[in-house]
Amino acid sequence: MLEAKSIPGGRASSYQAQDAEELVDNCQHVLLGCCVNLIDFYQRAGVGDAIRWHREIHFLEPNGRWSTLRGARLPAPFHLLPSFFRLGFLSLGDKWAIAAALLTMMRSPGPRVDLPMRDWLDARRMPERAVRRFWRPILVSAINEDLERCSTRYAFQFFRMGFLGHPRAYEMGIPTVPLRDLYGPCVARLREAGCPVEFRRRVVGLQLNAEGRVSGALTEEDAPLPADYVVSALPPRELLALLPTGAARKPFFARFEKFETSPISAAHFWFDREVTRREHGVLLDRPVHWFFNKTRNYERESEATYLGLVVSASREWLTLSRREILAEAEREIRAALPGTRGAKITHAAVIKEARATFSATPGVDDLRPPPETPLAGLYLAGDWIRTGWPATMESAVRGGRLAAEAILAAEGRPERLLVPELPASPLIRGNREAG
Repeated sequence: MLEAKSIPGGRASSYQAQDAEELVDNCQHVLLGCCVNLIDFYQRAGVGDAIRWHREIHFLEPNGRWSTLRGARLPAPFHLLPSFFRLGFLSLGDKWAIAAALLTMMRSPGPRVDLPMRDWLDARRMPERAVRRFWRPILVSAINEDLERCSTRYAFQFFRMGFLGHPRAYEMGIPTVPLRDLYGPCVARLREAGCPVEFRRRVVGLQLNAEGRVSGALTEEDAPLPADYVVSALPPRELLALLPTGAARKPFFARFEKFETSPISAAHFWFDREVTRREHGVLLDRPVHWFFNKTRNYERESEATYLGLVVSASREWLTLSRREILAEAEREIRAALPGTRGAKITHAAVIKEARATFSATPGVDDLRPPPETPLAGLYLAGDWIRTGWPATMESAVRGGRLAAEAILAAEGRPERLLVPELPASPLIRGNREAG
């Protein structure tokens, strides 16, 4: 395995904060109980215990009122219903409109014509408060795209699999260690299994044999590295730069130029005292979408508090300076959490991941390739290939396993590597598309 960076994880990694002796994640990463392949990956890597599971999702209104979504001892899709109807930030009319939309999702895997989710909600006359306080915060965080651009098919999938299909599918897993410490043991496990892992080894091209088959990787440092198969986990545009002359113009590869991306940004603050006991919160009606209490997430005993704030699909923040982002983020978190008022910020950091994920717009599945390519010997992996999921860590693991399945099939040893989905409620139907 060749990695151009000096650390594992790619877009799910950590770095040393400039003004704090702290590893800072390049954005907060969470998983849900429906991420079965990612959970299996962590268990195989020996880091399953580094994920702490939360059965409550907390929402905070600007007036300071908290509401909590939690599962009850009811079969899916009714397990969240009692707490949903107790949510204080929605009116009864909002809840009935949301429930009607979720019922439509239960009956269908997607709309007849994929379109932006906001258009689908508008066609159902969804109340604006329900859009602003339910659909937008949940889907923008889950899919990293604005409702005005987000594919309705992916929105259906998220709610069907993450909220409605299984009683534990909605549960949220948060790492109890920085991402570098989460993926470091994965590298050690690979090496123990006999797989060399080399950092700071940038691949600059592909080697072809006389028959035009990919037979190795070209690096900056030395002679080509021969291989029976080459698996690329690079993003689509970076992969195009490695292809042999002419290959990038083939229709299979040329479509990669059409991929759009969506950013994620984060602000990190270290306060000199405890400012909240809450471990996380969805911040309603604010430009900052979530806060995570990293001190509590990491299970530290400390009088100080480390908060990570997250903004998904953060296009408006890309043009702002570090100072501007910190000023806006500080203003929002001090307004949201009374405990921060009067607390001193000892350190701060900003992360802007401009190309965090591919943009899950309607029709993007037509661009996503399978793991097999027209170049014999070259296979694709990563969260952006045709995994059936939006750009998530679950999708990344699925992409790797699909590539491995394709290679095993080419070797005449077909094997199923994907983990079966959680058993869905019989009330979740999948044959008829919704209007």
